[in-house]
Amino acid sequence: MNYIDHLSKDKKLGKVLRTQEPATLRQRKNICLRLCASIMSQQLSTKVAEVIFKRFLELYGAAEPTPQQIWDTPLETLRGIGLSNAKASYVQNVARFVIDNKLSTR
Repeated sequence: MNYIDHLSKDKKLGKVLRTQEPATLRQRKNICLRLCASIMSQQLSTKVAEVIFKRFLELYGAAEPTPQQIWDTPLETLRGIGLSNAKASYVQNVARFVIDNKLSTR
């Protein structure tokens, strides 16, 4: 039994599942950026997370930054867009890991 069959037995969820099309997941190419966005949004409201992520992208001219660009960004700059010390450090750690391990989008 798959999870949809199981959840369909619930009165409220079953009704929703019968009326909604299944969602399709898009493959994301910039894994480093997606991990950074995930870190930024943890324990924040959706609105606040969107604002912080927008500010983050604006640091790089609203373009998707490379791991090297993220790594080169001073912690004070990341703190200035609303990230905590810990989150700024984690974001840079993700970029450093991608660089050190030569991870690609493939």
